[in-house]
Amino acid sequence: MNARVQRLRAEIAFDRAVLERRVHELASLKLRDDADAAVCAQAAVALHHAYGSMESILLRVARHVDGDVPSGGDWHQELLHAMGLAIEGIRPAVLSRESVSALRELLSFRHFFRHAYAVELDAERLSVLRAHLRTALPPLLTELDQLDEFLAAIAEAADGQRR
Repeated sequence: MNARVQRLRAEIAFDRAVLERRVHELASLKLRDDADAAVCAQAAVALHHAYGSMESILLRVARHVDGDVPSGGDWHQELLHAMGLAIEGIRPAVLSRESVSALRELLSFRHFFRHAYAVELDAERLSVLRAHLRTALPPLLTELDQLDEFLAAIAEAADGQRR
């Protein structure tokens, strides 16, 4: 059990680092009204990957802690909802209501980005999403720290049971 929990912690730490790199990448981009298509595309990909790294963390928790990954056409929304719930005897809520809301907006953009092949990317909208993500990041990181503390306690308890 301890090895599985420690592996989960390592995988979450990896995904968290990707999230932080993508937010840093977004911060470095010059997203002005006259931003060219390449800058807009780079911002869109960074937003896509930032959300993807966070969703990967949530999927790992659903699979390894909850023991169940949502399915069906709205599984992305269901995953966010589930991670905002405390499950008695299993885990505390992973995300606050505010973080769930922030991530829903990024999920909406990711859905648009994946399916809007013929639409030009709007630098102003990308700039708003970047600011939204930068505002949401500190609470998300705090929540990920709390998740890691919870998982560390599980690993420690598993070690104590083996002794």
